[in-house]
Amino acid sequence: MGIAKIARRTFLVGAAAIAGGVAFGYFYVSRDYPNPLERDIASGETTFNPYLKIATDNTITIIAPRAEMGQGVETSLAALVAEELDVDPARVNIEHGPGSFAYFNSAMLEDGGPFPTFDEGFLAETMRSASYPLAKVLGLQVTGGSSSIRDGYEKMRMAGCAARHMLVAAAAAHFGAHAESLETGNGEIRDPASGKSVTYGELASEALRHAPPSDLKLREKADWKILGKPVARTDIPAKVTGTAQFGIDVDLPDMVYATVRMSPRFGAKPATVSTDAALAVPGVVKVVPVETNQGSGYGVIANNTWAAFKGVEALDIVWDEATYPLDSQGMFDELAAKLKSEPTFTLRNDGNAETAFADAPREEVIEAQYQAPWLAHA
Repeated sequence: MGIAKIARRTFLVGAAAIAGGVAFGYFYVSRDYPNPLERDIASGETTFNPYLKIATDNTITIIAPRAEMGQGVETSLAALVAEELDVDPARVNIEHGPGSFAYFNSAMLEDGGPFPTFDEGFLAETMRSASYPLAKVLGLQVTGGSSSIRDGYEKMRMAGCAARHMLVAAAAAHFGAHAESLETGNGEIRDPASGKSVTYGELASEALRHAPPSDLKLREKADWKILGKPVARTDIPAKVTGTAQFGIDVDLPDMVYATVRMSPRFGAKPATVSTDAALAVPGVVKVVPVETNQGSGYGVIANNTWAAFKGVEALDIVWDEATYPLDSQGMFDELAAKLKSEPTFTLRNDGNAETAFADAPREEVIEAQYQAPWLAHA
């Protein structure tokens, strides 16, 4: 079952969307990717869409398709589905989505054009509209740019809403009642007339026979039970107790381990390197060069983590010098010099600041300079 895309900008997708000079046909852009959950669905489980599974024992599993890096996205994305499905987030299981184009991030490219975020002009809006089909065709399953909620806010709520409508339709047939007369809550559907109830799990497989309305209506803000309210982080207990599984916890047969030593300066390459000492470390299998857009380095592959770490330490590398200032003051000085030159790009130009300051009484002019250290983005 496809989940409709409720986009704030959709006028370009009517016949073809122009994205980066490439025209994507309407059929190619509008078609749904296959539901990846169907590949490995367990016995007794039903999947309604890429974001939801319900088992016959009423175990409800919500898929959070973005990487949890401490930002709480696992909890917040699951809450979007839970709100419309009408279940308590505390009673659902949350899993990360498998690798699939179905989890493309439609918001990642929205602000990638040369326009400020507040620019709502025709060209800026046109480029943002074109970013959706481009992201879908590329299948960008990525996390970053504060885009997870912007991407999932509507599509994940739609996933929960569609499933709830399908379950209610199945319950209406089960009770012989009108769907509008039934009530949902915490994984159950109740028939007030008979006083009987049935769980989502009992109806899940039958619900697939019912299509959701074409004009799904999400809950009004005034009716929210979960969104906008404090929700306990679902990832914290496992991290506190040490039971959370990370990549470093994976152990496979004949597995090797690797770590890298990258240039301490952006863009710098090794001037000279000797790998002899690293290769002499017991357990080291291979040393390989690493090239990225941000810099260069070497990776050490070994039979265990300790050997990989010791191998990296043993690399004898002399790095090229940086082509930019190495401390905050040097960077401030360079920025100050650039401010005195002609601008290469104007973000916004309203009024005349020089005239305003020149005409203002001296006692009304306040001058100050603020600086913060040059720090890496968290």
